[in-house]
Amino acid sequence: MSDRPVRIGNCSGFYGDRISAAREMVEGGPIDVLCGDYLAELTMLILAKAQAKDPAAGYAKTFLTQVEQVLGTCLERGIRIVANAGGLNPAGLAAAVREVAVKLGLDAKVAHVEGDDLRGALGAISPPVEGKPVSANAYLGGWGIAEALAAGADVVVTGRVTDASLVVGPAAWWHGWGRAKWDAMAGAVVAGHVIECGPQATGGNY
Repeated sequence: MSDRPVRIGNCSGFYGDRISAAREMVEGGPIDVLCGDYLAELTMLILAKAQAKDPAAGYAKTFLTQVEQVLGTCLERGIRIVANAGGLNPAGLAAAVREVAVKLGLDAKVAHVEGDDLRGALGAISPPVEGKPVSANAYLGGWGIAEALAAGADVVVTGRVTDASLVVGPAAWWHGWGRAKWDAMAGAVVAGHVIECGPQATGGNY
């Protein structure tokens, strides 16, 4: 918990964004959290097709390349990493991140947030879903991220969370906000939408 503003840098606005952005963000200035947004509706389709061929797939593999480039520096500087690159398989991505850490000889605490995937619980969706959807996800908030960081995670990967949650979660953890801190969270939501879509907000997507 800190009174100082938390410094959050974003390295991805979509799956396929510039790979070098993670390293550039970590090396470009002091940050406390490195976040990345990898998911869109089209991305969920791409990940679902990959998972249909290989049940162990279903996450954004480019995130692993970025983690390999920056994990050592992040651990050394105390920079936490938060990303929704888990897609349809956040547990699988968390396991893959741990493998990267072992390969690098690093001791990293990796957590994942799940519960968004409703493909096995279509009865929870109203009105009833007909057929077999490619993906069916609830948008989770930032509290799972905040709790994982509070528990000591160096890296937190999620499936479908609201875009701004990649910033709201770390901010709530950093400042020790309770769930009724509405004004503070509202500000974090606004900041979060700009930060997580940084490439678009700065014109880089054009």
